[in-house]
Amino acid sequence: MWKKFWGILKMENNQEQLNNKEKYDQQRKDREQKRLNSDRVIKVKKVLKVILVLIVVFLAGHWIYLSIRHSNNNKSEPATNREVALRCTTDMATKFHIHPNLEIIANGQKQEISANIGIIFNCMNPLHTHDRSGLIHIESPEKRDFTLSDFFAVWGKTYNKNQILDYRVDANHIIRQTVNGQEVVDFENTILYDKDQIIISYEQKK
Repeated sequence: MWKKFWGILKMENNQEQLNNKEKYDQQRKDREQKRLNSDRVIKVKKVLKVILVLIVVFLAGHWIYLSIRHSNNNKSEPATNREVALRCTTDMATKFHIHPNLEIIANGQKQEISANIGIIFNCMNPLHTHDRSGLIHIESPEKRDFTLSDFFAVWGKTYNKNQILDYRVDANHIIRQTVNGQEVVDFENTILYDKDQIIISYEQKK
């Protein structure tokens, strides 16, 4: 009887040990799985960090490239006098301010120089007029050697050695130009200076 009892007790003890071993093995496996999962998470985080750094570097490099390209484009070619003359400007931007005077005479008749040349709605060109006196206002954001051709381009009229407004040189007519009383042959290429008195005459040959 005691043998039978001890046999049963031994069996139960062995089963308990077996259960404990299986439990320990399962716990070990669980710990190992957690460690593997943790390693995977760490590896994934490292990969994501590397990808994020690469994206940031790429975007920064692209932005720098575009900035340099835009800067180079802006510096590639300076604006011509004509381009500056045809741009819109403001009184606040004025750094170069002079007032030459222009008079046009055709066959003895003084020609009207319109008011508000170079002023349209909310745009004012650096070369413009305010009245019909012939006074040219040059109010430019930068100092330039503007010429009569720049003013006539703003006005939308023709002037060269062969034509002034609608009057053309022919067998019987010529164009003469004086600046401060002195005859010049620069015609449309005459540089405009402050207080210059410019007279363009279309007249008969003598």
